[in-house]
Amino acid sequence: MIRADTVTFALFVLVCELRSVSRAAAASNLAVSAASRRLANLENALQTQLLTRRSHGVEPTPEGLTVLNYARDVLRLGEELERSLKEYGSGVRGRVRISASSSALVRRLAADLASFGRENPDIVIDLEERATSPTVEALLLKEVDIGVVVAGALPKGLEIFPYSTDRLCVVLPRLHPMAQRDHLDLESLIDEDFVALDSSTAVYRALEGYARERGRDFKIRVQVRSFESMGHMISHGLGIGIMPEHAVTPFAGALDLKVQPLEDSFARRDLVLIIRSGEVLAVPTARLIEHLIRRPI
Repeated sequence: MIRADTVTFALFVLVCELRSVSRAAAASNLAVSAASRRLANLENALQTQLLTRRSHGVEPTPEGLTVLNYARDVLRLGEELERSLKEYGSGVRGRVRISASSSALVRRLAADLASFGRENPDIVIDLEERATSPTVEALLLKEVDIGVVVAGALPKGLEIFPYSTDRLCVVLPRLHPMAQRDHLDLESLIDEDFVALDSSTAVYRALEGYARERGRDFKIRVQVRSFESMGHMISHGLGIGIMPEHAVTPFAGALDLKVQPLEDSFARRDLVLIIRSGEVLAVPTARLIEHLIRRPI
């Protein structure tokens, strides 16, 4: 049976993340000798080596990785217990952590969360906007309870629910030579300068995969962090962009942009809701999932 307090578990997590006992000790307000003693006691209690010393620092052994996941769960549960007790004292009756891609937010998630909030005023929603890859990572690390992402090659260990759809469009300055064409696909655009979001987004990965299959490269001239910033860069002639239709519609007119459907087969995309497989859901989380998936796509 593991007997270790949360201070030791928190220290062990920091050591694994920082790859340094001394830096983890400083971050924990512990003397290095005290931190080393706690780690040694933990290894003695488990009768196994948890850390390996390398030239660049320390790293967890295979057994250490198992303990790392366990420690993170213990710390997370402790934080959730403390937060839940505080929320009950303040009249709030639950919290759901959700991470979603920008595409999901502009398509329908923002409206769905607003309607859920009206129906469930005692449930707090922690929403973070992340691209698809960071959302999946956050879910697997149990940093969030629900993810909403673009469907694709998702890892094992996830339960997937259909949620919505969107369509990718080509966005150009209205005076761009290609703005007068009736048919635009990636083959006709591959030699253009592009404005894009960062490389963790589903759109970027789709462009990269398309080019790689053909032994080509897209010319990414500018990378930004939001659809609106993309629109501004495109309107100033720095390149063209690929965006979900619902993302560009609100500002296309004001920025004098031409929005043309992308004709490639992958332009129509499915948005899915993801949770960890086999996990017993808290009531607020289950209620939100039911609310999201029962609404018409």
